[in-house]
Amino acid sequence: MSKKIIFTIVGILIVSVVILLWRSRKLDQQYENDIVTIGNVSKTINVDATLQPNIYVDISTELPTLINWVGVKINDEVKKGQEVLRLDKKSINAQIRNAQLAVERAELAEKQSRRKWDDLKPEERESIKKASEQSRQTLNEIYAQASKTSITSSIDGVVTKQNAQVGEVASGVLLRIIDLNSLQVEALIPEIDISKIYADETVYITFDAYPEKEIKGKVKLIEIGNINLQGNTYYKAIIKMDNVDDIVILDGMNIEVDIEFASKNNVLVIPRDFATKDDKGYFVHTTDSSNKNKEIFVKQYFEAGLIGDEKIEIISGLSKGQNIMKLIEEDK
Repeated sequence: MSKKIIFTIVGILIVSVVILLWRSRKLDQQYENDIVTIGNVSKTINVDATLQPNIYVDISTELPTLINWVGVKINDEVKKGQEVLRLDKKSINAQIRNAQLAVERAELAEKQSRRKWDDLKPEERESIKKASEQSRQTLNEIYAQASKTSITSSIDGVVTKQNAQVGEVASGVLLRIIDLNSLQVEALIPEIDISKIYADETVYITFDAYPEKEIKGKVKLIEIGNINLQGNTYYKAIIKMDNVDDIVILDGMNIEVDIEFASKNNVLVIPRDFATKDDKGYFVHTTDSSNKNKEIFVKQYFEAGLIGDEKIEIISGLSKGQNIMKLIEEDK
């Protein structure tokens, strides 16, 4: 037998093996089926948010002050006008005396300096004047504090922060009281997405504490002022929640929101993961009705409308009830 015949036979065998392997691969392929239906399609922006009170009061002192009495604790309900805190009058009176002496010393120093005012540098004169002004400002702040040693709540609400302890010298925010009925969702929208968001757009809200429950809401307003975080610009959106009577919501809860900025209802749709796009446009795989081998499928191009998060709107090219396929290949 000549070498030419042998090479020919080997070549035929190789081609046959390749064809068999290809056919074997075809048999291993699986398909997921779906149909073109009438449905809704929407596109959303997903951002993190928190629950914050719109009505609250922070009870604070500007200067370190001795706490004489605390009448509330965290989770206590309070009424407007209820006394919640008392500051020690004796310690405030002592601060007043010290502040008065500081004013006298600063004003005396300024008076003496003005005798040789022209010999002083501009920055030295400025420093002397500021020292006098600062001493007077401190005295006025202590006078103001002395006029309100008995502190009351200006709203009905619940105590959510308590940093005041009897016998301690404290300053800053001592108590926070919030109106639970004023809790609202605050979301930071990236600058790149802010042009898509408008008031009254639908929002889908999921609390980290209740991941299985989705609550609807509406965008109430978008604040004009921007917020800069780590070099990125954001805008705060205030979101009003619908009925939340069946869950417990608390100040500061973490939330995930999906803001719907585009939607179409009662249109032809297919699942987004069944569609593919190439240079010619969007297409799906369908069975070739003209071929007896139903495992053979073909591309069918279509005109897409709104590309949603989960579905795609069909303008033309596919019809209601038409079968579409998605190839799933088993790992070898």
